[in-house]
Amino acid sequence: MTFDQERAIQRLTRMPLFPFEGEFRLKELAPPMDEELGRSGEGDKPCHRCTNADGILWRKGAWTLAPIFPSANPAGLFLETVEHMDFENFDDEMAAEYGVITRHLEAAIRGLPSVGRVHIHRFGDGAAHFHVWFQGRPARQLELYGWGNNIWAQVLPPLPDDVIEANHDAVLDALVAGYGGERV
Repeated sequence: MTFDQERAIQRLTRMPLFPFEGEFRLKELAPPMDEELGRSGEGDKPCHRCTNADGILWRKGAWTLAPIFPSANPAGLFLETVEHMDFENFDDEMAAEYGVITRHLEAAIRGLPSVGRVHIHRFGDGAAHFHVWFQGRPARQLELYGWGNNIWAQVLPPLPDDVIEANHDAVLDALVAGYGGERV
């Protein structure tokens, strides 16, 4: 089967999740780099999180939680390890703990009336701390379903800070009640 790039672009741009209209031209890919880019906290790159604890909302053992601001989503939280490590460095206990935290955090975010579902993303390119994005997508808004939410959330006006803060407070209350840890 031959790949038809033009057809793939048309299929993508006609989806209700795609946030743009009009003609699009695919960028040319640059040649591969000689090496991977270093992340924050690797080599001689300073680590923002290690030198700045501002914004941390919750902590328990090896984990912290910080807000994602600004956001067009009703809730956006960033779970990360206190130490520099990656997923492949988790022992079974750490992996199990991550799974339990994820279950509790997802349920706490999903409990907000303005949230339809929770999107959980791990990209792993930004920092040497294992980190995962938890995005509570707005309820009942078709265009914001699925992968489209990643793009829409970056181009829509952010929700007011007081709305996001109240939502995060409710999530933190539920997380502490159901899983533990401490608000910071």
